Amino acid sequence: MTVPVGADGALGLYSAVGDAFADRRIGFGRRRANVAARFARFRGADEHAVAVAWIAGALAEVGLVRVVAPHDASPRTRALLFADMPLHGAHLAAAVRGVPREAADAIRWHREHDDGTGVPDGLRWDGIPTGAAGVGIAHAFVTAIEDAAEPRDPLEALFALTADAGRRFSLDVERAFRAFVHEQPDVEAPCTVTLPDIEDDAAADALLVAIDDRDERTRGTSARLAARAAALAERVGLDAVRASRCARLLTLGRATEFAPSDDVDPLSRVAREQRTALAGRAGAIAAAVPRYASEASALAASAAWYEEGARDRYGALLATVVAAESLDPVEAPRRLAAAAGSQLDPEIARAYVAALGAPT
Repeated sequence: MTVPVGADGALGLYSAVGDAFADRRIGFGRRRANVAARFARFRGADEHAVAVAWIAGALAEVGLVRVVAPHDASPRTRALLFADMPLHGAHLAAAVRGVPREAADAIRWHREHDDGTGVPDGLRWDGIPTGAAGVGIAHAFVTAIEDAAEPRDPLEALFALTADAGRRFSLDVERAFRAFVHEQPDVEAPCTVTLPDIEDDAAADALLVAIDDRDERTRGTSARLAARAAALAERVGLDAVRASRCARLLTLGRATEFAPSDDVDPLSRVAREQRTALAGRAGAIAAAVPRYASEASALAASAAWYEEGARDRYGALLATVVAAESLDPVEAPRRLAAAAGSQLDPEIARAYVAALGAPT
């Protein structure tokens, strides 16, 4: 699918992270965005409103970043927490410089229902903005198509929505969407949308901080890893800017409702299994967004052990700083030196130990 202008950076990253937290296929959000934008254009919206629909469709579930439910939360508690997801998403979107206010509003209200049973504000009837209603029905449509238990083609998915006309969706919105699906030769044909300029690095950093902040034990982790990676890269002749960027992006691995804890020995086999899962997720999310795709291989390689023959130097650098982050500072020099040549790249591990002022 053609990527709209601007979607290859932070907006694409926000969308992919929303997919990950919603436990959806990476790319679901962009598919929803494409349908929402095409539907808006079908209804005669101007190009600004079409762009708003695309942004809201892409970022509709990113608010899950700020929904933290305890493992033992009751169904009622979980429902209450998840009801605030659209509100959190609106706040995250509004904080991105360049995102139109209307897009944040559409994210906030895309889960409202015509009969007033939706979230987060219980809006009904004409109180639900047109743009938000369009994103909401696009979300339901793509969800029906990608239903793992019962995947549907577009016409079957449309039929599944008709039962909600007058309840979840207004009769006018459902009727217009039905016409859209029937009259368009390909309802999911690529939609070219001109999106606003976004300060990608600042927006991405804000998203990574939000992921860090889900757990008090990981707050500030991406910034610490970035600083360590940059300093170590300079010592071993690697690009400090790229190393710092990769270290920050490792936080993408925690884009899941229940990320594993970091309170295990970072050089143990248990930690290795966790790191493999986290590094793989980070790499998959980065690979889905053109601006960050070049870092995907290093992110995935950061879980590999040196003795297996892995030779991605940026991945090896990340493995070293991740291990150091979780080690007792007193024990770190000895443990890192001992792991050099087996678990960690010897040159990189020894350079880190030397930077600590310990003998190598």
